[in-house]
Amino acid sequence: MRLALMLPALHALASAAEAPQAQGGKRPKIGLALSGGSALGLSHVGVIRWFEEHRIPIDYIAGASMGSLVGGLFATGKNAAELQQFVAEIDWDQALAPTAPYADLAFRRKEDAREYPSAFEFGLKKGISLPSGLSAGQGVGLVLSRFAAPYDGIGEFDNLPTPYRAVATDLVSGEEMVFHDGPLFDALRASMSLPALFAPVRRGKMVLVDGGAVNNIPVDVVRAMGADIVIAVALQRPPDPTRLNSLLGVAARTITVMIEANERRSLGRADLVVMPDLQGMDAIAYNKWREFQDRGYQAAAAKAKMLEQFSLSEAEYEAYQARRLARVRPGTVRPRFVEIEGNMAPRKKSALTASLAADPSKPIDRGKIEEELNKLTGMGRYDTATYTFIRRGGQEGLKVLAHEKENGPPFLKVAILLDASPQEGFRFGIGGRFTFLDFGGPASELRADLSVGQINRIGAEYYYRIKGGKWFFAPRLYYSEDNLPIYQGDKRVSDFKTRQSGGAADLGYAFGRFQELRAGYTLSHNKYAVVKGADVFHPLSGRYNDVHVQWSLDKTDSPLLPRQGFRANTRLDWILSHPGVDKQAPAAEASLLYVRPLRPKYSLLLDTAAGRASSEQALSSRYLLGGVGRLDSLGRGRLPGNRYYYGGARVLRSLNSDSLSTFGRFYFTAAVESGQAWRAGQSPLPRYSGALGLIGESHFGLVYFGAGIGDQGDHRVFFRLGRVF
Repeated sequence: MRLALMLPALHALASAAEAPQAQGGKRPKIGLALSGGSALGLSHVGVIRWFEEHRIPIDYIAGASMGSLVGGLFATGKNAAELQQFVAEIDWDQALAPTAPYADLAFRRKEDAREYPSAFEFGLKKGISLPSGLSAGQGVGLVLSRFAAPYDGIGEFDNLPTPYRAVATDLVSGEEMVFHDGPLFDALRASMSLPALFAPVRRGKMVLVDGGAVNNIPVDVVRAMGADIVIAVALQRPPDPTRLNSLLGVAARTITVMIEANERRSLGRADLVVMPDLQGMDAIAYNKWREFQDRGYQAAAAKAKMLEQFSLSEAEYEAYQARRLARVRPGTVRPRFVEIEGNMAPRKKSALTASLAADPSKPIDRGKIEEELNKLTGMGRYDTATYTFIRRGGQEGLKVLAHEKENGPPFLKVAILLDASPQEGFRFGIGGRFTFLDFGGPASELRADLSVGQINRIGAEYYYRIKGGKWFFAPRLYYSEDNLPIYQGDKRVSDFKTRQSGGAADLGYAFGRFQELRAGYTLSHNKYAVVKGADVFHPLSGRYNDVHVQWSLDKTDSPLLPRQGFRANTRLDWILSHPGVDKQAPAAEASLLYVRPLRPKYSLLLDTAAGRASSEQALSSRYLLGGVGRLDSLGRGRLPGNRYYYGGARVLRSLNSDSLSTFGRFYFTAAVESGQAWRAGQSPLPRYSGALGLIGESHFGLVYFGAGIGDQGDHRVFFRLGRVF
């Protein structure tokens, strides 16, 4: 392998000596071929920095995958310092996230994420199907728009400050696709479409993914552009045998071996190879961009004797830089108009246009544009929304490209529950939510729920936005069954079943994506009966009806384990009738969750709740404490009552490295909790609980493995995956 890498370098020396004579005394044209390699590709920035410091021109540049991103940045005229700043400002967690940021989701999509916390959404438009990638690419699309937007109408990529090519793979033909013209954004997005991670880009009959599959170091592409000397930057790491003991490790290494086969062919055609030492570096460690850049810089410095022969004088290099700068387009515009491309309801299009319209005397606010486009995808209909700059009739404008999800609506979100502890045994449940968007009117929707297992439930709510505005009318029908334990002391003596069937209708106001207020009427038939163990109470059945008011607020940054923000909910009920209750009775419940970061890897989560209802015996199990997140040391529903209070403090310490996690974010957690639920005549003195464990948000929902111990000797080991229905 060492001999193979030396031969191109020796050929470079000969080519450099011959090139000036071959071109009539002119300097040889230098081309750079940048390898793909996910986060490893950030090493290219360091190589370019070394070239700039040593006045080595780059006349042509091409890349695949991450190489196409760095190459595209350079091709649009950015110098080494600007490349470093651009990379430093990328929030990689958000750029590579499967959905828009949780804070930007519509209020009802936040409800979906909390109640059905799965990253997998099935489309039902043409049969049941998953999306073509874990991420539609909204986050990375906005990153690309930040520098590609000014070059939408560039035409040939030879017209860029530095001539450029991006390599993608057509899954239909199995051949490479070399982008040399068209929208720069499309070329970048296609070349970076890592299979299974990002949805592919469709262009005519082609289905385009990451170019690394067929030509990860596009030396031949750079040569065809007109380069006399082609310098390849290769990103290879020695394999780690310890990672070949798992299914994913073997699969990842298999793909790497196949890519390295096409890399070897490319390296044999290069005149010089720069290969950073990437030992110990992870291909998903995007947040280690500084170290990657340093390693790229060091690799170029190691080839200084070979590279410096291409160095220009200060005057020549200034002339080269001036030619590049002359082609650079302004990074911002003062738009006189806004165009929206994509199927969108007229009212929504008008609202989006108004929100994006800027004072034409001032440059656009990119942060505001990205926020509005994330909010657009957060509604659930669109998988990506990006932007570009255009000109019409001599005026500058902003163009938004909103892409609808191809496999829906309608959509199906599925969630599961796996719950186990020695005291309660094993519980399993599975459920799904069907969502029909714009059902019966703009912004109106129909949601239907079905779950089986520990809880059996079926229900539907029609959410009608009156005249497409903020006021809504929401009737719903439901049927549910749930088994709950009954304890005497610390011993489980019975199980009782609750069965509810009925409906409700609410009138409400949607304040936006953060809060909602609704009030309405409920009418149902309820039944409560012991189904196992001692008959501790007689069966109750009869009509239940109430009038209620509910206010909900969610300003957190995550559905299950937020790292900052707060969430609140308040509900007031006036119970008009209830089985076993002879008079009308009020009930009220409120909860508050507050989260704040303490240090980079630490956050503090405070959770409090309280409720109060009438002292009637039939309402004695209205509130339940015990179980995960509600006194961890006690069994589920161990403390029943018609009054309760709860307070908990949980410290989360991130266990993830600087690499992006493939499976989610995980934490070591330590919690202290206090609370009590009681009936008339019982003591309201608090119970205390402490817990330690591992907790995280995965693509399948909450994962929590822990152990709790209480103030009265209660203890419990438990595991949970998913959510509780």
